Amino acid sequence: MLMRTVNLTTLMMVSLAIMWLTLAPSTACASDGEQLSAKELAFLSRAMSDNAAQIAMARMALAKSKNPQVVDLANAIIQERTALDQQLAALASGSIDRTAVQQSVMDNPRMAALQSLNGDAFDKTFAGLLVRDHYQIICAYESMKAASTHDALKSVAHDAVPALQGDLMVALAFLRSGSWRPSIHQEALTSTDSRSSKVPSVYGEPISIVTAPW
Repeated sequence: MLMRTVNLTTLMMVSLAIMWLTLAPSTACASDGEQLSAKELAFLSRAMSDNAAQIAMARMALAKSKNPQVVDLANAIIQERTALDQQLAALASGSIDRTAVQQSVMDNPRMAALQSLNGDAFDKTFAGLLVRDHYQIICAYESMKAASTHDALKSVAHDAVPALQGDLMVALAFLRSGSWRPSIHQEALTSTDSRSSKVPSVYGEPISIVTAPW
């Protein structure tokens, strides 16, 4: 009788252990898996597109520029944006077609226009576009920090902003380092982006090559 009781108790403990192991992953998934809203998914798509554009322009700068400041900035952007894009892709969990994002960047007329420039014209136009793009994306990240209810997304947005601001200031410093004025090539390049005609300022300084945020 005692042996039968022990066996029954052991069987119950084993059954409970199996049940716990079976249910534990789904419980963790339910508690940890936050759903992204349509607005949050739209931000991820926009941010990943921005990363792809910045990386593509930075790689172009490494191939074309001989200016050490531009080369250093391009290397920093490639490293930072590649790491950031991996974080965003993990949050998106396959909801965004990364191949389509890459293709849309390469099809953008400004990439061909930038490719056509060389020397000082390329360097300053590259820096000017970085200023415009960083102004826009920082605004988007700051908005997501304030509006998102997704903890992981808020954390990524919060951590990304300082590096984005740092790259913005480096690009601004490069433009301020000489008597830069937008050339006819730069003005033509800016006109390929017709999203807005409003001209903002960054830290109180007007940016003539910059268009308004998204």
